[in-house]
Amino acid sequence: MNPTFKQLEAFYLSAKLGSLSAAAATLHTTQSAISKRVGDLEAELGERVLHRSNAGISVTPVGERLLPMAEEALRLRKRMAEASGGSSPLAGRIRIGVTELTALTWLGALISALSREHPGLTLEPRVAPGLQLIEQLRQHELDMAIVPGNYWGDEFRLISVGVVENLWMASPALGVPDTPMRPRDFALYPFLEQSHDSSKSRYYRPWLEEHGFQFNRVFSTNSLAVLGELTIDGFGISQLCPAYFRPELDAGLLRIVYSHPMPPPMTYSAVFHQDTLDERKEIIARRASELCDFSRRRRLTG
Repeated sequence: MNPTFKQLEAFYLSAKLGSLSAAAATLHTTQSAISKRVGDLEAELGERVLHRSNAGISVTPVGERLLPMAEEALRLRKRMAEASGGSSPLAGRIRIGVTELTALTWLGALISALSREHPGLTLEPRVAPGLQLIEQLRQHELDMAIVPGNYWGDEFRLISVGVVENLWMASPALGVPDTPMRPRDFALYPFLEQSHDSSKSRYYRPWLEEHGFQFNRVFSTNSLAVLGELTIDGFGISQLCPAYFRPELDAGLLRIVYSHPMPPPMTYSAVFHQDTLDERKEIIARRASELCDFSRRRRLTG
Protein backbone atom coordinates (compact mmCIF):
# COMPACT_ATOMS: atom_id res chain seq x y z
CA MET A 1 0.00 0.00 0.00
CA ASN A 2 1.52 3.31 -1.11
CA PRO A 3 -1.01 6.19 -1.03
CA THR A 4 0.23 9.56 -2.27
CA PHE A 5 -0.08 12.88 -0.50
CA LYS A 6 -2.43 14.10 -3.23
CA GLN A 7 -4.73 11.15 -2.61
CA LEU A 8 -4.71 11.72 1.16
CA GLU A 9 -5.29 15.45 0.68
CA ALA A 10 -8.26 14.86 -1.63
CA PHE A 11 -9.81 12.42 0.83
CA TYR A 12 -9.13 14.59 3.89
CA LEU A 13 -10.62 17.77 2.42
CA SER A 14 -13.61 15.97 0.92
CA ALA A 15 -14.38 14.44 4.32
CA LYS A 16 -13.86 17.67 6.26
CA LEU A 17 -15.68 19.97 3.84
CA GLY A 18 -18.49 17.54 3.06
CA SER A 19 -18.23 17.31 -0.72
CA LEU A 20 -15.88 16.56 -3.58
CA SER A 21 -16.72 19.89 -5.20
CA ALA A 22 -15.71 21.81 -2.05
CA ALA A 23 -12.40 19.96 -1.93
CA ALA A 24 -11.87 20.73 -5.62
CA ALA A 25 -12.55 24.43 -5.06
CA THR A 26 -10.11 24.54 -2.14
CA LEU A 27 -7.37 22.82 -4.15
CA HIS A 28 -8.17 24.82 -7.33
CA THR A 29 -8.76 21.72 -9.41
CA THR A 30 -11.74 19.88 -10.89
CA GLN A 31 -14.22 17.63 -9.13
CA SER A 32 -13.32 14.80 -11.48
CA ALA A 33 -9.66 15.11 -10.45
CA ILE A 34 -10.63 14.87 -6.77
CA SER A 35 -12.89 11.90 -7.48
CA LYS A 36 -10.05 10.12 -9.28
CA ARG A 37 -7.59 10.73 -6.43
CA VAL A 38 -10.06 9.39 -3.87
CA GLY A 39 -10.81 6.42 -6.14
CA ASP A 40 -7.09 5.69 -6.51
CA LEU A 41 -6.71 5.84 -2.72
CA GLU A 42 -9.55 3.36 -2.30
CA ALA A 43 -7.91 1.08 -4.87
CA GLU A 44 -4.65 1.23 -2.90
CA LEU A 45 -6.44 0.39 0.35
CA GLY A 46 -8.84 -2.13 -1.12
CA GLU A 47 -11.59 -0.42 0.90
CA ARG A 48 -14.09 2.40 0.43
CA VAL A 49 -13.28 5.54 2.44
CA LEU A 50 -16.20 7.66 1.20
CA HIS A 51 -19.76 6.64 0.50
CA ARG A 52 -21.19 8.57 -2.45
CA SER A 53 -24.92 9.08 -3.01
CA ASN A 54 -27.30 11.62 -4.51
CA ALA A 55 -27.50 13.25 -1.07
CA GLY A 56 -23.73 13.83 -0.99
CA ILE A 57 -20.84 11.97 0.62
CA SER A 58 -20.28 10.39 4.01
CA VAL A 59 -17.20 8.87 5.57
CA THR A 60 -17.15 5.08 5.89
CA PRO A 61 -15.87 3.33 9.05
CA VAL A 62 -12.56 2.69 7.27
CA GLY A 63 -12.44 6.36 6.31
CA GLU A 64 -13.08 7.40 9.92
CA ARG A 65 -10.05 5.38 11.03
CA LEU A 66 -7.93 6.78 8.21
CA LEU A 67 -8.90 10.44 8.72
CA PRO A 68 -6.66 11.26 11.73
CA MET A 69 -3.74 9.44 10.10
CA ALA A 70 -4.24 11.40 6.87
CA GLU A 71 -4.26 14.65 8.84
CA GLU A 72 -1.09 13.67 10.68
CA ALA A 73 0.65 12.76 7.40
CA LEU A 74 -0.33 16.06 5.76
CA ARG A 75 0.85 18.08 8.76
CA LEU A 76 4.13 16.16 8.79
CA ARG A 77 4.63 16.94 5.11
CA LYS A 78 4.25 20.66 5.86
CA ARG A 79 6.74 20.51 8.73
CA MET A 80 9.26 18.59 6.60
CA ALA A 81 9.00 21.15 3.79
CA GLU A 82 9.54 24.02 6.21
CA ALA A 83 12.45 22.31 7.98
CA SER A 84 14.21 21.54 4.70
CA GLY A 85 13.87 25.08 3.42
CA GLY A 86 11.31 24.02 0.88
CA SER A 87 8.78 26.20 -0.84
CA SER A 88 7.12 28.95 1.19
CA PRO A 89 3.61 28.16 2.42
CA LEU A 90 2.61 31.49 0.87
CA ALA A 91 2.48 30.38 -2.73
CA GLY A 92 -0.32 29.67 -5.15
CA ARG A 93 -3.67 31.40 -5.48
CA ILE A 94 -5.93 32.74 -2.72
CA ARG A 95 -9.39 34.11 -3.52
CA ILE A 96 -10.04 36.76 -0.89
CA GLY A 97 -13.28 38.68 -0.42
CA VAL A 98 -13.40 42.16 1.10
CA THR A 99 -16.04 44.79 1.69
CA GLU A 100 -15.99 48.19 0.01
CA LEU A 101 -14.42 50.04 2.95
CA THR A 102 -11.41 47.71 2.98
CA ALA A 103 -11.11 47.91 -0.81
CA LEU A 104 -11.08 51.72 -0.68
CA THR A 105 -8.46 51.92 2.07
CA TRP A 106 -5.83 49.29 2.90
CA LEU A 107 -6.43 46.40 0.47
CA GLY A 108 -3.78 47.77 -1.90
CA ALA A 109 -1.23 47.90 0.91
CA LEU A 110 -1.97 44.26 1.80
CA ILE A 111 -1.61 43.06 -1.80
CA SER A 112 1.60 45.06 -2.29
CA ALA A 113 3.17 43.76 0.92
CA LEU A 114 2.32 40.12 0.24
CA SER A 115 3.46 40.36 -3.40
CA ARG A 116 6.78 41.81 -2.27
CA GLU A 117 7.31 39.33 0.57
CA HIS A 118 5.93 36.23 -1.18
CA PRO A 119 6.31 36.50 -4.97
CA GLY A 120 4.81 33.05 -5.46
CA LEU A 121 1.49 34.11 -3.92
CA THR A 122 -1.35 35.52 -6.01
CA LEU A 123 -4.25 37.26 -4.26
CA GLU A 124 -7.49 37.45 -6.23
CA PRO A 125 -9.67 40.07 -4.49
CA ARG A 126 -13.44 40.21 -4.82
CA VAL A 127 -15.40 43.18 -3.50
CA ALA A 128 -18.99 42.67 -2.36
CA PRO A 129 -21.30 43.21 0.64
CA GLY A 130 -20.31 41.11 3.63
CA LEU A 131 -23.25 38.69 3.60
CA GLN A 132 -22.60 37.89 -0.05
CA LEU A 133 -18.96 37.19 0.75
CA ILE A 134 -19.87 34.83 3.59
CA GLU A 135 -22.25 32.94 1.29
CA GLN A 136 -19.51 32.67 -1.35
CA LEU A 137 -17.21 31.37 1.37
CA ARG A 138 -19.80 28.76 2.37
CA GLN A 139 -20.07 27.68 -1.27
CA HIS A 140 -16.25 27.49 -1.49
CA GLU A 141 -16.18 30.19 -4.15
CA LEU A 142 -13.77 32.10 -1.88
CA ASP A 143 -10.85 30.90 0.21
CA MET A 144 -11.19 33.62 2.86
CA ALA A 145 -12.98 36.90 3.51
CA ILE A 146 -12.34 40.01 5.59
CA VAL A 147 -15.69 41.26 6.88
CA PRO A 148 -17.29 42.90 9.92
CA GLY A 149 -18.43 40.50 12.61
CA ASN A 150 -17.05 38.22 15.30
CA TYR A 151 -19.10 35.05 14.66
CA TRP A 152 -20.28 33.47 11.41
CA GLY A 153 -20.85 29.86 12.49
CA ASP A 154 -18.88 26.97 13.89
CA GLU A 155 -17.66 25.98 10.42
CA PHE A 156 -15.44 29.07 10.30
CA ARG A 157 -12.34 30.24 12.07
CA LEU A 158 -12.08 33.98 12.73
CA ILE A 159 -9.00 36.12 13.36
CA SER A 160 -9.57 39.75 14.33
CA VAL A 161 -7.78 42.16 12.01
CA GLY A 162 -9.02 45.53 13.28
CA VAL A 163 -11.71 47.68 14.82
CA VAL A 164 -13.55 50.55 13.14
CA GLU A 165 -15.87 53.24 14.47
CA ASN A 166 -19.14 53.95 12.68
CA LEU A 167 -20.72 57.17 13.97
CA TRP A 168 -23.88 59.02 13.03
CA MET A 169 -23.18 61.74 10.47
CA ALA A 170 -25.21 64.32 8.59
CA SER A 171 -24.80 67.43 6.48
CA PRO A 172 -24.84 70.63 8.56
CA ALA A 173 -27.65 71.75 6.24
CA LEU A 174 -29.94 69.02 7.60
CA GLY A 175 -30.39 70.98 10.83
CA VAL A 176 -29.78 68.14 13.28
CA PRO A 177 -29.35 69.51 16.84
CA ASP A 178 -25.91 69.75 18.43
CA THR A 179 -27.11 68.13 21.66
CA PRO A 180 -27.23 64.31 21.95
CA MET A 181 -30.37 62.84 20.40
CA ARG A 182 -32.54 60.18 22.01
CA PRO A 183 -33.09 56.97 20.02
CA ARG A 184 -36.69 57.90 19.21
CA ASP A 185 -35.61 61.33 17.91
CA PHE A 186 -34.00 59.69 14.87
CA ALA A 187 -37.50 59.11 13.49
CA LEU A 188 -37.68 62.87 12.80
CA TYR A 189 -35.06 62.64 10.04
CA PRO A 190 -34.57 60.44 6.97
CA PHE A 191 -32.14 57.60 7.58
CA LEU A 192 -29.65 56.39 4.98
CA GLU A 193 -28.24 52.89 5.41
CA GLN A 194 -26.25 50.28 3.57
CA SER A 195 -28.40 47.50 2.14
CA HIS A 196 -29.49 44.50 4.19
CA ASP A 197 -26.85 42.25 2.61
CA SER A 198 -24.25 44.48 4.25
CA SER A 199 -22.49 42.84 7.18
CA LYS A 200 -22.37 46.26 8.85
CA SER A 201 -26.17 46.36 8.88
CA ARG A 202 -26.24 42.84 10.34
CA TYR A 203 -23.67 43.84 12.98
CA TYR A 204 -25.58 46.88 14.25
CA ARG A 205 -29.20 45.75 13.84
CA PRO A 206 -29.45 43.96 17.24
CA TRP A 207 -27.86 46.95 19.00
CA LEU A 208 -30.27 49.41 17.35
CA GLU A 209 -33.25 47.25 18.33
CA GLU A 210 -31.98 46.80 21.89
CA HIS A 211 -31.74 50.56 22.44
CA GLY A 212 -35.00 51.44 20.71
CA PHE A 213 -33.72 53.46 17.75
CA GLN A 214 -36.59 54.37 15.46
CA PHE A 215 -36.38 55.20 11.76
CA ASN A 216 -39.45 56.13 9.73
CA ARG A 217 -37.99 57.02 6.34
CA VAL A 218 -35.21 54.63 5.37
CA PHE A 219 -33.25 54.70 2.13
CA SER A 220 -30.79 51.92 1.30
CA THR A 221 -27.82 51.64 -1.03
CA ASN A 222 -25.21 48.91 -1.49
CA SER A 223 -22.43 51.46 -2.06
CA LEU A 224 -20.46 53.17 0.70
CA ALA A 225 -19.38 55.91 -1.71
CA VAL A 226 -22.99 56.64 -2.69
CA LEU A 227 -24.03 56.59 0.97
CA GLY A 228 -21.41 59.21 1.74
CA GLU A 229 -22.43 61.43 -1.18
CA LEU A 230 -26.12 61.27 -0.29
CA THR A 231 -25.30 62.19 3.30
CA ILE A 232 -23.18 65.16 2.19
CA ASP A 233 -26.05 66.29 -0.06
CA GLY A 234 -28.35 66.43 2.97
CA PHE A 235 -30.66 63.52 2.23
CA GLY A 236 -30.51 62.18 5.79
CA ILE A 237 -28.51 60.80 8.70
CA SER A 238 -26.23 57.83 8.10
CA GLN A 239 -23.69 55.76 9.99
CA LEU A 240 -20.21 56.31 8.55
CA CYS A 241 -16.58 55.66 9.42
CA PRO A 242 -14.97 58.90 10.72
CA ALA A 243 -11.47 57.64 9.89
CA TYR A 244 -12.43 57.35 6.22
CA PHE A 245 -14.59 60.49 6.06
CA ARG A 246 -12.15 62.70 8.01
CA PRO A 247 -11.54 65.02 5.00
CA GLU A 248 -15.28 65.72 4.70
CA LEU A 249 -15.59 66.28 8.44
CA ASP A 250 -12.63 68.68 8.44
CA ALA A 251 -14.06 70.53 5.43
CA GLY A 252 -17.42 71.00 7.14
CA LEU A 253 -19.28 68.91 4.57
CA LEU A 254 -20.27 66.45 7.28
CA ARG A 255 -20.70 66.66 11.03
CA ILE A 256 -20.96 64.00 13.71
CA VAL A 257 -24.43 63.56 15.19
CA TYR A 258 -24.37 62.60 18.85
CA SER A 259 -26.78 60.20 20.46
CA HIS A 260 -27.26 58.58 23.82
CA PRO A 261 -25.94 55.91 23.57
CA MET A 262 -23.45 56.18 20.71
CA PRO A 263 -22.86 53.21 18.36
CA PRO A 264 -20.16 50.79 19.56
CA PRO A 265 -17.04 50.03 17.50
CA MET A 266 -17.24 47.25 14.92
CA THR A 267 -14.76 44.37 14.68
CA TYR A 268 -13.36 43.29 11.32
CA SER A 269 -12.31 39.64 11.07
CA ALA A 270 -10.57 37.39 8.61
CA VAL A 271 -12.90 34.42 8.09
CA PHE A 272 -12.03 31.03 6.61
CA HIS A 273 -13.05 27.40 6.92
CA GLN A 274 -11.83 25.27 9.79
CA ASP A 275 -9.72 22.17 9.21
CA THR A 276 -8.31 22.86 5.77
CA LEU A 277 -4.64 22.56 6.85
CA ASP A 278 -3.94 25.70 4.82
CA GLU A 279 -1.58 27.89 6.85
CA ARG A 280 -1.58 30.61 4.20
CA LYS A 281 -4.90 32.00 5.39
CA GLU A 282 -3.72 32.47 8.95
CA ILE A 283 -0.50 34.12 7.76
CA ILE A 284 -2.46 36.47 5.48
CA ALA A 285 -4.84 37.29 8.34
CA ARG A 286 -1.95 38.18 10.65
CA ARG A 287 -0.44 40.42 7.97
CA ALA A 288 -3.84 42.04 7.43
CA SER A 289 -4.06 42.87 11.13
CA GLU A 290 -0.72 44.70 10.85
CA LEU A 291 -1.79 46.74 7.81
CA CYS A 292 -5.45 47.40 8.64
CA ASP A 293 -5.94 51.19 8.47
CA PHE A 294 -9.33 52.62 7.54
CA SER A 295 -7.93 56.15 7.32
CA ARG A 296 -5.69 55.14 4.40
CA ARG A 297 -7.56 56.77 1.58
CA ARG A 298 -6.71 57.62 -1.99
CA ARG A 299 -8.55 60.13 -4.11
CA LEU A 300 -8.79 59.51 -7.83
CA THR A 301 -8.14 62.54 -10.00
CA GLY A 302 -8.89 63.31 -13.61
